[in-house]
Amino acid sequence: MKALNKYLQISKITMSNSLVYFWNFLSKNLFFIFIMFIYLMLWKNIYAQKATAAMGDLTLNGMIWYLIFTELVTLSRTDLHTQVNDDVKTGNIAYLLNKPYNYVLYCFSYFIGEIGTRLLSNSFIGLAIGLIYAGAIEDFSFINLPFIILSLLTGCAINFFIYLCLALTSFWVEENSAFFWIYSKLIFTLGGMLMPIDLFPEWLQSISRYMPFAYVTYVPARLAVDFSFVSFWRQFPIQLLYLGAFFAAAVCLYGKGVRNLNVNGG
Repeated sequence: MKALNKYLQISKITMSNSLVYFWNFLSKNLFFIFIMFIYLMLWKNIYAQKATAAMGDLTLNGMIWYLIFTELVTLSRTDLHTQVNDDVKTGNIAYLLNKPYNYVLYCFSYFIGEIGTRLLSNSFIGLAIGLIYAGAIEDFSFINLPFIILSLLTGCAINFFIYLCLALTSFWVEENSAFFWIYSKLIFTLGGMLMPIDLFPEWLQSISRYMPFAYVTYVPARLAVDFSFVSFWRQFPIQLLYLGAFFAAAVCLYGKGVRNLNVNGG
């Protein structure tokens, strides 16, 4: 219990610090508005050119809300991975080895503290945008909301641990910024951030549905606009599986990297 309280305090401090830098905090919310405005103009024009009111099985209302939820995941992420990257490259990680906490759990506690403020504020912005430009989600039930939030938070956590794994590759790769760029593009495309993977060709859909990227953005957003318990219980266990896999990968990468530092006298 004492160990758990230690990480809880890290989350609380991080949450407080994120609110201190108000203008930096506000700028991220304004960027959310800007991105959604572009998406709104894009998809309104696309739907206006179509003879039917739906693409796939999503109306314009569903598409707008889908995009809001995908952006909630991607724009609510923490930038801690850049600090981890710098700590390893500069050797500052050596000063953190004797701290009374597990480094990976410390990073996760930091993530929880930041996402608490970012996700909440972005949710208010997204809710306002959705209600103004699209109206309420069609056939939405508040009974489903806890399951949607659970899937959304799990998607955010998977996203965090993937970024952390990429940052920890700096133990072996001096310049790994390309990894982050490639991953962001995979989320944008195969993760269904720009459009639902239901609109992909059949062969690409079959690939995308088994990749981790879809379980970061597509699955939570799809559940939000077209919820069913059958879909939730089919997809949420896979989200948990990917979350556990990337958490384990982060622990292994960090452990192996630290052993290399000790052996080489870093």
